[in-house]
Amino acid sequence: MSIEIRPPTDDEWPDVCRFDGRSFGFTYTPEEMDAKREAHDMARFRMAVDDDAIVALAGSYALEVTLPGGASVPMGGVTWVSTAATHRRRGLMRRVVDAVHDDIDARGEPVASLFASEGGIYERLGYGISTHVRSTSIEVHTTRLRPELVSVAGEVRYVEAPDAAPRLAEIWERYRRRRAGETARSAQDMSFLMRLRDQPDDALSPALYLCHDDGYACYRLESHWNDGHPRHRLHVIELAAATPDAHLALWRTLLEIDLIGTITSNCIAPDDPLPYMLVNQRSLRTTQLNDGVWVNVRDVAMAFAARTYRVTDRIVVEADGRRWTIEGGPEGGSCRRARTKPDLVTTHAGLSSLLYGGTLPSALVAGRRMEARSDDATARGDLFFATGRPPHCQDHY
Repeated sequence: MSIEIRPPTDDEWPDVCRFDGRSFGFTYTPEEMDAKREAHDMARFRMAVDDDAIVALAGSYALEVTLPGGASVPMGGVTWVSTAATHRRRGLMRRVVDAVHDDIDARGEPVASLFASEGGIYERLGYGISTHVRSTSIEVHTTRLRPELVSVAGEVRYVEAPDAAPRLAEIWERYRRRRAGETARSAQDMSFLMRLRDQPDDALSPALYLCHDDGYACYRLESHWNDGHPRHRLHVIELAAATPDAHLALWRTLLEIDLIGTITSNCIAPDDPLPYMLVNQRSLRTTQLNDGVWVNVRDVAMAFAARTYRVTDRIVVEADGRRWTIEGGPEGGSCRRARTKPDLVTTHAGLSSLLYGGTLPSALVAGRRMEARSDDATARGDLFFATGRPPHCQDHY
């Protein structure tokens, strides 16, 4: 009997969860299945079925992503990609991901993206690394804010979930428009996320929220009492600041929370100014830097026309034999098919990694993932595609 690729039915949601949990090494409780159900549209999922058993799976979320310049375009956030150990080496992962891509294309979403559980899989499917995840740590006893920065205009206070969801969603929207790679959230999305975060996460507490008029921070605590010498760990899971004052005020408060030994995070952007605000700049340590979002541009003309460019120029890029003229500047851009000689030659994955502006042509050329017509073409490409602020993504999907 041949293996069928099809969407799951609503009644098959528990089977989808069990397959996903088995593939990634955990088990969903019935309560977790119920809590997550509303965020997953089965019409956006595809599964391979062999003799009534799920043997491969992939899906996507309907998202909107910020591009350089602040424009927002629809995006399919690819997720839950896995294949049963019993059905390896049959091309099933590619078949289900291709089916999800076809669905994303049919919905008119010009970009697909994902977080990769393994780094060697997705380049051959057209995905290129576009953001990075930075893990950081601050030993609180080693530093403090510079004295002249302690008094910052704007009050920070605790807010309670889920009543604060509309307010935090409004702040998030202002923040994410300033950073390529971040995704949109409605008040309903924020409320759903807050409900999920209201549960403990292993040894970490339910989430707590600090709010400023122009920003907020979300964190969890892990208790370490150390026989009366407390050094709790505070893990910042999200910080959205739409203004510099909000950023400073939130960090001032986080650094002043009692009984904390270490502040850790996976959400601080590579260009975050926090070190320069500290008396001891080295107190903020980068403990890991990993790949973050991988992007696959599904509609090249639409996606590259929607962003702005650092300088005014015209660059011809060839990707897997197709040539594109990308023309633009700080006010906007355009993209169309071309026949002229290319300035840069790469794969579709290489082209995709340029969209958010965080991967430069010179890095791809040096890594033998791109060829340039000349050193001048490489230098022009760096100036053209780069963004003033590196792309970043705090959502994980």
